[in-house]
Amino acid sequence: MQKYNVDPELLNMKKEERELKEEIFTEWITFIDDRCDRWKEESNIDFADKLDYSPPSLNEIEKYVLSNFSNDSLAEPDNNQALDAIISYIGETLRSNLPNSRWSIDLEDESSFFFNLPVVVTPIGSPISPHKLITRIFMEDTGTFLFELYQLRLGFIENPETY
Repeated sequence: MQKYNVDPELLNMKKEERELKEEIFTEWITFIDDRCDRWKEESNIDFADKLDYSPPSLNEIEKYVLSNFSNDSLAEPDNNQALDAIISYIGETLRSNLPNSRWSIDLEDESSFFFNLPVVVTPIGSPISPHKLITRIFMEDTGTFLFELYQLRLGFIENPETY
């Protein structure tokens, strides 16, 4: 069996990179409210008073996304700030309303579907990636997909035997 030596410099670089990404992630979740508030003020949206991190507000944010973006426009740099706030809002709404949920990020398994993406981890079910949910909004095109996802996951958390 052939043994491979791993360059310690490379390992150290990866460790430092992971630590930096972890710091950025911690800062990102710490300032979710600030980013969302700034976006609501700067974009002058007429339903800002309904964005209270309640589950029904997910319908408002989803309708906004469907009316103001397209799947193609998601990648446009001009939309980065708004999409970051929307993604933050969706994730924080789910995290704060699904019992025993928390933010997490996988910086170890590069083959993971959620590698380097903030996710909401719930007591049951796979992690929820707000980034991935944005594209699903366009696939579903209902205006109620996010709220229905919330209700479904809440049902599983409250009645794990149904999962």
